[in-house]
Amino acid sequence: MAASGKFPATEEMVRELWDRQQISDVMLRFGRGLDLHDWDLYAATLTDPFEVDFFDLTGRAPATTTPKIWARFASACLERLIVMHQYSNFHINLRGDVADGIFYHVSRHRLPNRHCDDHYTQYGWYENSFRRTADGWKISKLKHCFQWCDGNPTLIDLSDPNWQVAAAAVFGTGGPAGKAA
Repeated sequence: MAASGKFPATEEMVRELWDRQQISDVMLRFGRGLDLHDWDLYAATLTDPFEVDFFDLTGRAPATTTPKIWARFASACLERLIVMHQYSNFHINLRGDVADGIFYHVSRHRLPNRHCDDHYTQYGWYENSFRRTADGWKISKLKHCFQWCDGNPTLIDLSDPNWQVAAAAVFGTGGPAGKAA
């Protein structure tokens, strides 16, 4: 209900529902891009530039980067793996042409054709900000928070030179190498 205690006009309700659905769709495309290793689809969910905070996973301070550079980082982390990202518990706050939201996730990572015990799973949520653009809603701040992980975090190979170059392009060369990306 509106602050006045009355229901908002139908047009306003439809606009809010539409915006929430579009933001939800951005998060689903974000995950689908990761799962398919479709780095163009993934990058298209992000504003240019955008803010990224993956401190929980990388140990590196938040940074501002571009979708193309960030997609290269995601590729360096995940290209050799089979991954599946699931999102739930969507909570979206709209404020005109900007929004923020919390989206719980379970992110599964495996090497192809390996035994069941060769996995790495992250449990947590994203605390993202969004901005309406000419191309629709996009993520303007990406913050990954995790509560715990199961399995083998070395499936994401931080010693891989491609990972090192991609991480340096996003976060610079300073700071700890972190836990996993």
